[in-house]
Amino acid sequence: MNRLGRKISITITLCILFVFIFYLMINSYLLPKYYLFQMKNRVHDLSTEINKMPMAEFKQSINQLEQENNVTIAYEPIQTNLDHFNGILRDNLYQKRVTLNKFWVTEDTINQVKSGKRISKIYNQGKLKSSFLVDFIQKDNVFIVVGVSIVYLSDAVQIVNKFTIYIMIFLILMLILMVWIWSKKITDPLKELKDISIEIAQLEFKKAKISTNDEIEELAQSINEMSDKLRIAHDDLNQRNANLKTFISDISHELKTPLALIKAYSAGIKDGIDDGTYVDTIIRQTDQINRLIDKLLELSRIEREILHVEQFDLIKLFESSLENFEIELNQNNITLTKEYIGTNQLNIEVDRDQFEKVFNNLISNAIKYTKYPEIKIKIYEENEEILFKIKNETNLKNSTQIKQMWEPFYVMEASRNKHLTGTGLGLAIVKSILYRHHLKHDVELIDGNIQFSIHFPKPLQ
Repeated sequence: MNRLGRKISITITLCILFVFIFYLMINSYLLPKYYLFQMKNRVHDLSTEINKMPMAEFKQSINQLEQENNVTIAYEPIQTNLDHFNGILRDNLYQKRVTLNKFWVTEDTINQVKSGKRISKIYNQGKLKSSFLVDFIQKDNVFIVVGVSIVYLSDAVQIVNKFTIYIMIFLILMLILMVWIWSKKITDPLKELKDISIEIAQLEFKKAKISTNDEIEELAQSINEMSDKLRIAHDDLNQRNANLKTFISDISHELKTPLALIKAYSAGIKDGIDDGTYVDTIIRQTDQINRLIDKLLELSRIEREILHVEQFDLIKLFESSLENFEIELNQNNITLTKEYIGTNQLNIEVDRDQFEKVFNNLISNAIKYTKYPEIKIKIYEENEEILFKIKNETNLKNSTQIKQMWEPFYVMEASRNKHLTGTGLGLAIVKSILYRHHLKHDVELIDGNIQFSIHFPKPLQ
């Protein structure tokens, strides 16, 4: 038996022992007294009732009173000769099958009864192991005896107590067996939960399969939910650690190239081999480092800022960002095709400042990398969502690698172009803002076009 089962068995056994011992004490000491008390009350109540009855009615009701109250009633006119008087009373009782070894009414008792008092006595019958409890009353100069035989309860109580002890031993043995079975049903699931907890602590996110239809099953479900959430958090943490390592490696790589060029061209200036372009190259590389650092600070700041969410019209919010790129679109002869479906306002709940950064980065990215000078914008409602999509033609063919464009510093080989400048952090900033807004987003290749999409839930009215 396990520890919990032993504790339950010992506790319940001690409780039962206490109850049984208390019961035996009551049987031994209080039961005889209580029995005598009840018998006295019965005789007293009957004698009081007889005292109120007319004599004629009493004589007619003797048999009925004896049967209803299980007592013996005898009566005799009061006489001065005590021996003769007591003999007649004993004969009357004997005729009613009440044999008494010891029964005597004294002169003092008769005198008290004559004065109107009710006298109660108990006559111990010795070897008969019984007593005769009587009330003596007087009615119309007739001496009335109301009595009942009471047995000695001590022997009966001893027998009952002995039988009770046997029952107690049997019940304790049954109890131990039942507690063992019952505790096993409880402790087996608890042991499984303990093992699951140990495995979760060792980062083995397993689940318990427990069906008990009680609080233990609810506990198992809670632990399973905790295991799922810890597994997700652990995987997310591992992914973040991996991303952090990649991020640090990418930063090192991005900084190493311009720093190496700055060092090389600075050495060229020192050695006097400058052809007049070395300083410009150093300035360009320094500017590139500054842009990179600014973008890193912006990414860090975005992830720390408190969101100030308000309701805006998506079309107006996008158009305000688009105005910043009119000159650049004209310079690059890029056609902008807009398709806004819906006559009502398409309201969304976002942080305005951060979403201006989202639209600025997506528009700038489309302008830089479009293969054909056309960018398509589409805003429309679908079911319970408002969708924003921006699409441009691209040379990219690998849809698997497309998904990695959200990662910092990720640059597709096909998109490397010395004429294009950037830090590789624009889409990472977009992803961070969308993640903080809990918005579904995606990038996909469709018939040679790359399309970025954002799903906005409709705000509650």
